[in-house]
Amino acid sequence: MKKLLTLTSIASIAAVLALISACQTTSAGGGEVARKEALLSQSGFKVVTVTEPKQKQAVTGLAQGRCSAVKYNGKLYYVFPTSTKDKIYVGKQTQFNKYKKAIAAQQASQPARM
Repeated sequence: MKKLLTLTSIASIAAVLALISACQTTSAGGGEVARKEALLSQSGFKVVTVTEPKQKQAVTGLAQGRCSAVKYNGKLYYVFPTSTKDKIYVGKQTQFNKYKKAIAAQQASQPARM
């Protein structure tokens, strides 16, 4: 009986550890998107709410988790859809250049943290 109780305890601990590591993996991906969205805001990108069906269709075609270059009325814009795709970050070349510099600076400082 004592061996069964010990075996059950070990199995329970293993299951809890597996769940914890799975949660950390999921939150790391979400953290990456949140970090990018914060950098986009700091770089001057504007948040636009997607309301019309035509807009929603266009946003669905955009790459998830990255900026896409889009021409609208003959002008070049950079668009980053949120994970829920109900809002987008929109900026021009100046804001995109600031964003790229911020990403590069953050990646350069990241190995120093580890």
